[in-house]
Amino acid sequence: MSYNKPQSQDEKWCHRAETTNLLALSIAQIHMSLTEGDNSIDTLTESFQKLANFCIKVENLAKEDKAEQGNQEIIRLAESMSSQINEAIVAFQFYDRLCQRLEHVTTSLNGLADLLKDDAHLTLPDGWLDLREQIRQQYTMQAEHQMFELIMQGHSPEQALEQFKALLLVNNNQNDIELF
Repeated sequence: MSYNKPQSQDEKWCHRAETTNLLALSIAQIHMSLTEGDNSIDTLTESFQKLANFCIKVENLAKEDKAEQGNQEIIRLAESMSSQINEAIVAFQFYDRLCQRLEHVTTSLNGLADLLKDDAHLTLPDGWLDLREQIRQQYTMQAEHQMFELIMQGHSPEQALEQFKALLLVNNNQNDIELF
């Protein structure tokens, strides 16, 4: 008769399973944040678009009757308001970039979790190289590609971020906009 000794808590613990669980938690948190943020940004964007349309209508109405001095002030204010609203809408593009990056992070974390679960691929370079290539291929923005290359070349995250911030400063000074 065989006797199965109950496992202690220490014997049940596995760094790989623990790592996988923590990666899954991170992925779930990112997705939850993205979902909540998407709903808020969609509402804000729609509101700003409606406000911009209201400004255009006010502008057009005021231009129809240019006899009154007050209308000139209305036109000026409506044009200013419309301009500010358009700038705000463009500023919301940061959120799209944020969502893209976080989605890429979740995909990468999923791939890493899958690799950690599979004993056959865990110690083989091919599995890690495949994961690296999958991560690299999902990037659409130039900044992501540059960050990837710097990290893969052995730079610390701090060094890579420092170079990214320097590039961002140059691009902002040149008024470059990265479309995606």
